[in-house]
Amino acid sequence: MKEKLIKPVIMVLLMCCVCSISTSCSKDDEEEFSYISLFRTTDYFIDMLDTVYKHYDVFGKKKKDSSDGMFTVTPIGRMIIVKKKITAGTISYSELEVALKSHYINNFKVNDVYQNKGGTVTIDCRN
Repeated sequence: MKEKLIKPVIMVLLMCCVCSISTSCSKDDEEEFSYISLFRTTDYFIDMLDTVYKHYDVFGKKKKDSSDGMFTVTPIGRMIIVKKKITAGTISYSELEVALKSHYINNFKVNDVYQNKGGTVTIDCRN
């Protein structure tokens, strides 16, 4: 009789442990963390505007990959173009746009963040 009771109790405890572990890992933390490398790269280009450069060249010669290799950031004039690479996986451009908008909401150099029809995201820093 004891053996019949022990097995279901162990199964219930095991399921409770799995549920508690899976709910304790926040998806929001993972999403925010996945953009840190991108934010560092875009911050670099935006911070250089008006301090080192008035604007970047029109050919995108200074383009740079984020340190995690998931995005290519290309400064052109006073606009920063962000393109995801294949390694970015399931991140959509609309998610990328939302993340960049929330990151630059209080930055006086950034006028707008929007998704282009071609799929890339543009950070507009024009005066």
